[in-house]
Amino acid sequence: MKVVVLTGIAPEGISKLVNNHLYTFNLKNFTNIIAITSSLDIGDFVFLTEMPKEDTIPGTEGVIAQIKSLKIVTQKEKLPYNEETEYVIAKIQLEVVGYGACVEIMDSKELLPLTATVKINSIYN
Repeated sequence: MKVVVLTGIAPEGISKLVNNHLYTFNLKNFTNIIAITSSLDIGDFVFLTEMPKEDTIPGTEGVIAQIKSLKIVTQKEKLPYNEETEYVIAKIQLEVVGYGACVEIMDSKELLPLTATVKINSIYN
């Protein structure tokens, strides 16, 4: 199955998704936000991995999930060490489908989403 890969996902977030079956992620990574806004919609499947984009290779394992909802929101936060007070996050609610591994990684430019052919190793019940 060919899917968009969301990279650099915290292991704690992946565990919450697997344990609860449904979980809403607040993503700040620019590449993940571009993937969500440019090529994904409700009902699509994604592959989540804790590996950074540049280290995602054939054999990388992760979780396959289906998008249940998604939206882009602006949040404001005043931090003493930051020159910006406003930032964008993608809120994406996912439902776990199963575990899988990348079989083939499609060429991707630096700021574009990563896509891969993923093999499903086990289905979540």
